[in-house]
Amino acid sequence: MIIDGKPTRTEIPSYDMSSAREAILNCYCHRDFFRKSNIKIEFFDDRCEIISPGGFFDGLTLEDALNGLQSFRNENLVKLLYKLEYVENYASGLTRIFQNSKELDIVPEIYTSLNMFKVTLPNKNYEALYLNPEKHIEDNKVKSNGRVNSDINEEDFQLENQKDIEILEIIRDNPGIRLKEIAPKLKSKYPSINSNIIYKRIKILDSYIEFRGIPKKGG
Repeated sequence: MIIDGKPTRTEIPSYDMSSAREAILNCYCHRDFFRKSNIKIEFFDDRCEIISPGGFFDGLTLEDALNGLQSFRNENLVKLLYKLEYVENYASGLTRIFQNSKELDIVPEIYTSLNMFKVTLPNKNYEALYLNPEKHIEDNKVKSNGRVNSDINEEDFQLENQKDIEILEIIRDNPGIRLKEIAPKLKSKYPSINSNIIYKRIKILDSYIEFRGIPKKGG
């Protein structure tokens, strides 16, 4: 998300929606319905994993599929999705994922075995959000006199990291809270979070926080 002074904010999706759509449709077209397992879509900081039960069908390989060779485990379902215009062209989904990703300068990963087929899509915003967030926030930050003690509005603060928003909300709602008391409030949602992580985030969010009392100890 970029806020540049215009009436509306500019959204920067973390994932190419066309590639995600193709990967999810691929799951429904080719999953093994005899396996007692569900299609899984999991999000991590740096990637999204889309997992389908069952690997390639009838001896097909990844190279074969990328070269346009067809092999249908669920032929009637594929035909139905094609008639409903969810599927645009038989055996073109994986090729389209790689083409879209190449245009965006990102590299998807494909893993396949007898039991599963997994597409991993990189988070396009990962570097900006997690590897160099200080520069990202500084480059896009809205100049404002607002402080945490006033209402926090995601459109007023250039914070794409959900943890940062929640940290600020905790400080706002708990005046005088100490740094070591913040992590336990987030532990259920972010099990790996600790006081060291909070400290690093607080340093980045310094311009949004009004410190009172002993420096850097209270909210």
